[in-house]
Amino acid sequence: MENSTELRKVVYNLLLTQIQFGAYRCGDKLPTMEETSIRLHVSIDTVRTAYLKLKEEGYISLSKNVGATVKVNYGSQETERFIQSFFALRKTAIIDLASAMRPLFGNAQWTGLKNASAETLRAIESLSSGEAVAAPYAMLEHLNQKYSALGNTLLMRLVWQVFMFMHDPFFSIKENLWYFDQFADYLPEVLALCRHKDWPALRVTADQAMDQLSLALNRFYASKITMPPPEQQIAFAWSSYPKSQLCYTFAMELLIAISRGVYPAGSLLPSQQALATQRGVSLSTARRALELLGSVGAVKSAKYVGTRVVPFDSVTENSDFTNPVLQRRLLDMAEALQAFALSCREVSLLTLSSLDGASASGLCEELKAHKRWRRGETLPYFILDLITKHAPYQAIRTIYAELLRQHFWGYALLGMKGGQEAINATYDPYFDALTGALEKSDYTQFSNTLEGLMLYELRSNVNILSRLGIAGVENILVPTESET
Repeated sequence: MENSTELRKVVYNLLLTQIQFGAYRCGDKLPTMEETSIRLHVSIDTVRTAYLKLKEEGYISLSKNVGATVKVNYGSQETERFIQSFFALRKTAIIDLASAMRPLFGNAQWTGLKNASAETLRAIESLSSGEAVAAPYAMLEHLNQKYSALGNTLLMRLVWQVFMFMHDPFFSIKENLWYFDQFADYLPEVLALCRHKDWPALRVTADQAMDQLSLALNRFYASKITMPPPEQQIAFAWSSYPKSQLCYTFAMELLIAISRGVYPAGSLLPSQQALATQRGVSLSTARRALELLGSVGAVKSAKYVGTRVVPFDSVTENSDFTNPVLQRRLLDMAEALQAFALSCREVSLLTLSSLDGASASGLCEELKAHKRWRRGETLPYFILDLITKHAPYQAIRTIYAELLRQHFWGYALLGMKGGQEAINATYDPYFDALTGALEKSDYTQFSNTLEGLMLYELRSNVNILSRLGIAGVENILVPTESET
C-alpha cells in the first residue's frame, strides 16, 4: 500500500473504531506496530503515525517497554451508541457495496484462484490451520492471496479500501465473529477444489461466499441497527491515487474533445485561463491537465505560442516512454484494463438487465452515433462510460469511474496500433456486434462481446508495453476467453 496522509487516516480510524466497538477494552494491549503493519499491509511509518495520534488524543498510552495500551473505558451503552452511529451513517453505502461485490470481484477472485501457484495455495492453507493471523485480518490476508496471481497492484489497493470500509468494521463486533466459523470451513473447500482443478465448483463456492457475506450484512442491519440513518450519509469512496485529482477528469474530457475533432490536429487549445473559466476549475487544475495531455503526447506546448494538438500519427513519438512517471501510469492503465476485463461481463449484464426498453434503445443509438465519429480506439472508454453511468449500484459507478481515469494513459500508445483506417477495421466488428445485441435485447451476447473487447484491449496493450520494456508488465495476468 502507498504511504500517504489519507492512508494514515484510514488506519487511525480503523484502530479507533475497534476501540470504540469494544474489540479492545480499557487495559487491553493493541497489536505491536510491526504486527499491525504486517496485518494491514501498510508501512511501519503509516502505523506509527496512527498510534501517535491515538496517544495524543488520549485513547491509548504508548511506551517502549509495554507498547500500546487502551486508556479509555467505555461502558456497554457507550459502545452500543458508537456501533449504532457508525453503521447508521454508512447504511446505504455498505449494503450497496455488499450487493456489488459479486459482479465486481467474483470473476477476478475465481481467475486468481485458478492461476494460484502452489506456494499461494500453501499460504491459504496456513490461514485455516493455525492462529497465525487473527480475525478479521485473516480475511484480508486471504483476499490478498486470492488475487495475487493477477499481478494487479491497482486492484489490490481497491480490495484493501473495500475491506477497510466494510469488512473490518463489521468483524470488529465480537458478535459477528461467528462468520469465521463458516470461513474456516470455506478455506479447505477452496483448496480442495483448486487442487482438483474443479473450476465450475470453485466458481459456485466463491460466489456463494460473497452472497453469504451480503446476506449477513443485511441481516445485521435488520436485527441490530435500530438508529435511523441520517439524511447525509457517508458514501464509499476510492481513489486510485493517494488523493483524488480533478485534473485527471479534466484531462480526459479534453482528450475526448480532441478525439471527436472539437480541437482538430494542429489547432491551438484555449489558454489555461480560458479553459479554467469554461470548465469551472482552478487555473492550477487546468495547467496540470495540459501537462498530463503533454505527457501522453496529445499536445505540445511552446512558450509565447500556446498548446497545440498533436496529429494522431505523431502522438506516440511525442511521448517520453523513458519517463518513470509515465511508465508507472501505463502500468496503471494495463491493470485497470485487467480489472475491466474480469468484471465487465457481469457488470454490463446486471446493468442492462436493470434498464427499461427505452433506456436500452437510447444506449444503442448513442453507440451507433459514436461509430460515425470513426475513432474506433475510443470504443472501450465510451461503452464502459455508458455502463458506469447506468449501473444500478453506486459502488460500481464509483469504482468504474475511477478505473476509467486510467484509460487516459493509453493514448500515448496509439501510434503503435497502426493508422486510423486499420484501427477502425479492428473495432468495427465490435461496434456491430454490440449494437446488434442491443437491438435484439440480447444482453448476454452484449456482455460476452464486451468481455471479448476488453480482453483484446488488455492483451494488445500488455504486448505493446512488453515491447517497450516497461518493467512490471510481465506480472499482469492476461486471461484467455476460456478462463473467464
